[in-house]
Amino acid sequence: MTTESAPVLVAGAGLAGLSTAMFLGLHEVPALVVERHAGLSTQPKARGQMPPTMEALATAGVAGRFLEAAPPGGTESIIVIAESVTGRVLHDFVQTAPDLSGLSAAPMAATSQERAERILADRAVQLGAEIRFSTILETFRQEDDRVVATLLDTATGRRRTVTSRYLVGADGHKGTIRDAAGIAAHGRTSARPARTMFLQFEADLDVTLRGAAFGLFYLRNPALPGGSVTVVTTDHPGRYVVSCGFGPDEEPDRDALTEMIRTACGVPDLDVTIVNAAWSSSGEHVTRVADTFHSGRVLLAGDAAHLMPPTGGQGGNTAVMDGYHLAWRLAYALAGVAGPGLIASYDAERRPYADALAEQQYANMVQRRAPHLRDDTVAEIMDPAVVLFGYVSPSGAFVREPGEERPLFEDPAAPSGRPGTRAPHVRLSREGVPMSARDLFGTGFTVLAGAEGGIWEKAAAEAARSLRVPIETYVVGGAPELGDPDGRFPAAYGITSTGAVLVRPDGVIAWRSLGEAGLAELEGALRTVLA
Repeated sequence: MTTESAPVLVAGAGLAGLSTAMFLGLHEVPALVVERHAGLSTQPKARGQMPPTMEALATAGVAGRFLEAAPPGGTESIIVIAESVTGRVLHDFVQTAPDLSGLSAAPMAATSQERAERILADRAVQLGAEIRFSTILETFRQEDDRVVATLLDTATGRRRTVTSRYLVGADGHKGTIRDAAGIAAHGRTSARPARTMFLQFEADLDVTLRGAAFGLFYLRNPALPGGSVTVVTTDHPGRYVVSCGFGPDEEPDRDALTEMIRTACGVPDLDVTIVNAAWSSSGEHVTRVADTFHSGRVLLAGDAAHLMPPTGGQGGNTAVMDGYHLAWRLAYALAGVAGPGLIASYDAERRPYADALAEQQYANMVQRRAPHLRDDTVAEIMDPAVVLFGYVSPSGAFVREPGEERPLFEDPAAPSGRPGTRAPHVRLSREGVPMSARDLFGTGFTVLAGAEGGIWEKAAAEAARSLRVPIETYVVGGAPELGDPDGRFPAAYGITSTGAVLVRPDGVIAWRSLGEAGLAELEGALRTVLA
């Protein structure tokens, strides 16, 4: 059996695994990604990228590619509740993306997971990652300073041992790494365990999208499995996907599936070509969030960490953002400039958000597809802008300010600037060209100082040398090269003209000084963040 090594071993080449590998590559950490399937997904699956996701993708240089890969029609979708695709409509509406330009300068995109995975994989490889398909992670064990895994190449039958400093379990909701790491989970269950089948089919249907990019048809019909199925359009004209639930012992044959598709489409003699079929079973689970996203040198991302209904479209976005928020932590730990507490902070910050998001997705599911499940445990549906931009981490890699109350969410239109929140978008100008404050963030730390805070440049340079971390410093509004035309920067970040704010590589505020301070305070804050 051959033995090799990699800094980080990533199990799973979906959105979470590929994003983790790509963002690790930005930090010059080459990841080894293993995927049990023979290639990337051919199912559309999750669709749509919200502005925070697009900001993260922009740091990796792929935001433009996502926009190019999206179908015509922008980000609008038509949602139809009907008896069949061509039959009686119970309710329909065109869903227009909310205007979030006041909270982010980044656009939204409507790229399917099928195309997104290919963009992420290409960029990850460009940045040094290796992706091996038809490869199963059979077993692993944790040692003091490494993880030792056994991989099986299903194409050749060969096994090899890989040692890595960290293992990222991004192997989906059916993955084995969470259980093997001894991590339990919690969530909502269904009284009727079912398996979901995703069928891609081609047919000549008269579907009107009213200029929208894609359509979602929620069908309610007693002749359909379980009384309801969902049909969605794809990037390919004339090709559709139907998702339907079957009981644990049901095994429909091809003829039965063809008749089901005809019933769903409302055309009894429809000429149907089934392209492929895939089971995606979550068993009895409707939502499932791991009790911890971190156990020793094993970390979870994507559906392996948090399973939620697709209603609301946040599962795929959260998977990408898991990789974004995790990669810099792994890179800094591997570089020896951070302690184990920085890795542990990934769980402290991401898990409460996943819990809240799973409940929001469940509430959306109840509203759209299962009103009979509404009871007093279903969360009130929040403003999407608050969910996307207003999260306040209860604890993590930041310096908590004394005596503050920390709600789980705040109004992003009136940002507090407190540590542990997203650094807010403020319109700035660089040499007369408009830009966002968030365009200043990259792979290192960033110090944003007020107009009279020139002292911070020297302090940041000395802290960077002392702690061996990259820090970029900008004086906002104090020089013509970086202007604050609306005068919003100090209030949005909660500082004065002599103060400064420290922003992490993932665009989260780590610390701030209301007014003038110096090297000791800044270095102390960095040591806290880096654990």
